Amino acid sequence: MRVLFAVSPGFDHLYPSSGLAWAFRTAGHDVVVATSGVSTDAAAHAGFAVREVSAGADFAQFFPRTGSPQERARAMRERGLAIARTLQTPDIILEKFAGVSDLMLDGTLSFARAWEPDLIVYSRLNGAALVTARALGVPAIEHGFSFLREGTMPQRFLPHLEPLFARVGVAHELPDVTSLYFAPGHMMHGEGEGWTMRSVPFHGGGTLPDWMAEPKQRPRICVTLGTTVPYVAGVGSLESVLAAAGDVDAEFVLALGDDPDLDALGTLPGNVRVVGWTPLATLLTTCDAIIHHGGAGTTLASAHAGVPQLAIPHGADNWINADMIERNGLGLRRDAEQVDATLINTLLHDRDLRTRTHEARAALAAEPGPDRIVLRLEALVK
Repeated sequence: MRVLFAVSPGFDHLYPSSGLAWAFRTAGHDVVVATSGVSTDAAAHAGFAVREVSAGADFAQFFPRTGSPQERARAMRERGLAIARTLQTPDIILEKFAGVSDLMLDGTLSFARAWEPDLIVYSRLNGAALVTARALGVPAIEHGFSFLREGTMPQRFLPHLEPLFARVGVAHELPDVTSLYFAPGHMMHGEGEGWTMRSVPFHGGGTLPDWMAEPKQRPRICVTLGTTVPYVAGVGSLESVLAAAGDVDAEFVLALGDDPDLDALGTLPGNVRVVGWTPLATLLTTCDAIIHHGGAGTTLASAHAGVPQLAIPHGADNWINADMIERNGLGLRRDAEQVDATLINTLLHDRDLRTRTHEARAALAAEPGPDRIVLRLEALVK
């Protein structure tokens, strides 16, 4: 069987689907990732055959950075709170990704017509995949990358995609769509029918540094804001975390990607280690706790690692994820200004919290994995 993974640009769109793509390959199926932008090299680095479908496309035009970091942070927060209230992706995001999809459509459709996949798995905001699946008459699998069910997402996305269908002469109708969720039902929010799959947390490969290969001298806490928050709003929200770090007997690993602008944080305490891009899922296996922005991928990877979490929501679906963390006993949720040394010590040393995170890790490990879902998806095609 030939399976095309149609993925929007962005690590948070690519990495959640990597486990399923590997499972298809392990089962003997042919897999190609059709993507663009930063996801192109990332997918190739992950070991997949990749088709760049819109080389040189200007995706930044849909996500301009206007105003100061503080203004962008406020706008991010407002959109995130709106998602938490409505449990829906805002129309403005659907509109933006319709534009992204338009730039990806010609390359995706052209390659698919030549390669003739039997199944298309797509990151849920990739409208080019919906057009392509409809044109080829093959099933489409909406691969979720958050803890939010949105059963009407394809129907809500469809009107925004009408010009794309018209431009390539494809009937303005959805293909056969099956939704796939990346976490078990008790961790999900919202309404919708779909299949649940145990994800395989993945955040890229890389060579591990010496300090990760040596025994720890004291507890280790990962501090991260993912990839979007530093780009949009900067890292100033970590000021309270790092101000408290010097009063906590632990090593803080500040994982903010390559070349972060740390000027807003001033002089860092001596127990803070600044690292470049580091595979998060592997880093977490060496950590005793994590402080993060509430991103879905980070939240799920931390749960799989059995690491207590402190979520400081910033935008997007962060509040939904932070609520899930508290509801399932995986950690704590606070605003940035509420973080102090006492709270961080609780995160590190609360025995009940650590017990619950270890129990959650065992429960996640028992969920059906991508290999089981491959069998069900094979049946769809047959």
